[in-house]
Amino acid sequence: MASATLSTTDAPLAPTRPSSREQGDAFARISVVIPVYRSGRWLGDLAQAIADALRPQCRDYEIIFVDDSSPDDTWEEVAALARANPKVKGLHLMSNEGQTKATLCGLAHASGDVVITMDDDFQHAPDEMHKLLAALREHPDIDCVHGCFEEKKHVLYRNLGSRLVHKINERAFRLPRGVTSSGFRAMRRPVVDAVLAHRSLNPALPVLIFGSTRRVMSIPVKHAVRRGGRSNYTLAKQFRLAFDDICNATMAPLRAVSAVGLVACGLSMLLGIYYGVEFAMGNIRQPGFVTIVLLLIFFSGTILLALGIMGEYMARVLREVSRRPLYIVRESAGDFGVSPRD
Repeated sequence: MASATLSTTDAPLAPTRPSSREQGDAFARISVVIPVYRSGRWLGDLAQAIADALRPQCRDYEIIFVDDSSPDDTWEEVAALARANPKVKGLHLMSNEGQTKATLCGLAHASGDVVITMDDDFQHAPDEMHKLLAALREHPDIDCVHGCFEEKKHVLYRNLGSRLVHKINERAFRLPRGVTSSGFRAMRRPVVDAVLAHRSLNPALPVLIFGSTRRVMSIPVKHAVRRGGRSNYTLAKQFRLAFDDICNATMAPLRAVSAVGLVACGLSMLLGIYYGVEFAMGNIRQPGFVTIVLLLIFFSGTILLALGIMGEYMARVLREVSRRPLYIVRESAGDFGVSPRD
């Protein structure tokens, strides 16, 4: 196992590899990046299923498991798989950083001409990868193919959260109708390098991908039942992800606050004119206690909302200038053979 490696967002990028089309082979090498968390029991089955699916698709492949600091024996299972199979490699993060940063860590260490990202719970079926690869073959001008799910095996709130995030991305990047983002995707090497070139400490993969290229498409794939365990995506985390996408992709929250402030200012001016006329005509004999209370509540709430949203953006700016690393790799398993691109 390799010694601990510090990965920061300031490290220089390695030279971009020639694209698969320039090499004359559609898919000379494919990398599969999988962030894992508490899933050691079925990783052996997952690695075998991926290997069976990839053998007919390319000359060479690698499977990279990124353990997001699981509290159980998941890393021991990843290391054992890497010792038994040279195609399997593992990265063990020092602390739990979340699925997005774990995926970026895997992308930085991937060497394939095409990189596939997927979940560790079998809901992204390995035998559906050939559909993503076939779409890349049939559309050489497309940089990234997303697998969209006609029927998701999720609870209701997760489906609603996914739709919300999709609408945000659709509006922010003016995506063509019918393009849906998901964690089950295949990307060509130039897109992977472009994603890694971003230096945000609050990354959102759909934002990075759509911000790097508009040559994206989505195709229907099946969504299987989760192999085991429970999903870590609570309702609160879904809202957080949606808010991250909004803040990372657009200035919509600040503009919304500005619009609310403008409307509130206009209403207060009209209300002031109305009460001024009423007072001049002698229709107001006593101070309006209810009116004062309502105005105080309305404007106080508007101010607090504006301060909260501006504070969120300021906190993000502070995190960016602090230059905290996206992740720290505690140890690795398997022979990567290339320098990380992060």
